[in-house]
Amino acid sequence: MGQGRTADIYVAGDNKVLKLYKKGFSLEAIHEEYWVSNYVYDLGLHVPRPFELVEEEGRQGIVFERVPGTSLLHLMTQRPLQIKRFSRTLAALHHHVHSHSAADLGRDHKEILTHNIKSAPFLTDAEKSKIIHHLQSLPEDRKLCHGDYHPDNVLVSGQNNSCVIDWMTGMAGHPLGDLARSVLLLTYGSLPEGTPKTKGLLINFFRKRIKKEYVSHYLKLASKDYAEVDPWILPVAAARLSDGIPDEEKNALLLEIRARLKTIS
Repeated sequence: MGQGRTADIYVAGDNKVLKLYKKGFSLEAIHEEYWVSNYVYDLGLHVPRPFELVEEEGRQGIVFERVPGTSLLHLMTQRPLQIKRFSRTLAALHHHVHSHSAADLGRDHKEILTHNIKSAPFLTDAEKSKIIHHLQSLPEDRKLCHGDYHPDNVLVSGQNNSCVIDWMTGMAGHPLGDLARSVLLLTYGSLPEGTPKTKGLLINFFRKRIKKEYVSHYLKLASKDYAEVDPWILPVAAARLSDGIPDEEKNALLLEIRARLKTIS
């Protein structure tokens, strides 16, 4: 049915799909996705129900409920005149995710960011220490966060029926830290390998508008100001460097990080 950087998706019987991970992909990460997906499903969010962990031809996988729909990113490229509405849908759904407490979810946002910052390439130990110190000064919370929220992780079916997928990075943390990750993805995020050239050009052309509408609508719903989001950009950008992203994105993030490091004590 589809393929991504980490897994391929197959039909697996009536109303089920198999997410089959690439050989060598972390078994721990697969188990975490299964566990977090169950946690989020049990909260009552509209997400694909996970059924079981499986192994097929030496590859590990998870069987999920098949949720009908089209990715929000695809809809944005097919119906650019409706980008404002789609961007607001993206914001409203993210705000809804953040309305759920995840106090007993073991994965902590700040701990994960700290680990990834320590593992980040190209940064000196002094830079990492300064970023982590800054991170620890930011506010605490234990709301449900997705950790990789963007338009391609939202499926839309019908007028008011949206579903958030891919919960491998789900965690408990501060909503504005999760929002900061999405801001960075919409600003610098590289497109998946194999993205058709025309689609890629459309996405890059509309990035700024999508980000503007999404962020402004989210902040309105949350009664927040962007000044509260901005401090999260530095640690989230530094952690992003450890994600195995293309050099072009790494270089852009490094410029952002080092510019921001000059502004903090």
